[in-house]
Amino acid sequence: MLGGCGPYPQPPVPSPTTTRTIGATTRVPPYAGAPAVRDPLPVTVVSGEPCTTALTPGQVRQVLGAEVMGKIDREESPGRTCLWENRSTGTIIRVAFATRHRQGLSAVYPARSPDEGWVWRELRVAGFPAVATTPEPDQPWYCTVVVGLADDVAVEVSMVTRTASSGDQCTLTGQTAELVVATLRKRAGR
Repeated sequence: MLGGCGPYPQPPVPSPTTTRTIGATTRVPPYAGAPAVRDPLPVTVVSGEPCTTALTPGQVRQVLGAEVMGKIDREESPGRTCLWENRSTGTIIRVAFATRHRQGLSAVYPARSPDEGWVWRELRVAGFPAVATTPEPDQPWYCTVVVGLADDVAVEVSMVTRTASSGDQCTLTGQTAELVVATLRKRAGR
């Protein structure tokens, strides 16, 4: 059948950010305002378990002030996830390789509105586009930094403290994300 002939409407032509599959349309990252990742890391850098590949024992000690072993968190949805906890301070680092849905940084766009109660700010982590978020502005003890490693791959780094830290929690979480990205870059041979 020729397009435009007959009583059937012509299907829309997919845009460069749209993929047409059998009966469904899905978006290909980046979309929703998420920036493209220049010089992306290969997906293989997030192919292992974050407990052994995201942070070195020295980096964990640097952030938590103690040597602790990471524990796999199987309840998390973005992908493989690890938790490190310093029980004496109540500080937890959470690193998730957000690969399950392959949406990269687009998964956290568009920006949350301040009237929704979110803290949401764009930043750069080790040269990669990132977003720092907290679900509530009155929760200064929690922050997640999502770093786009490729258009369709991200790493989520969260920090939780028992009480409000002496600095901005998202700044501290961003510094931890810098360590994670440095370790992943090294895995990629960069």
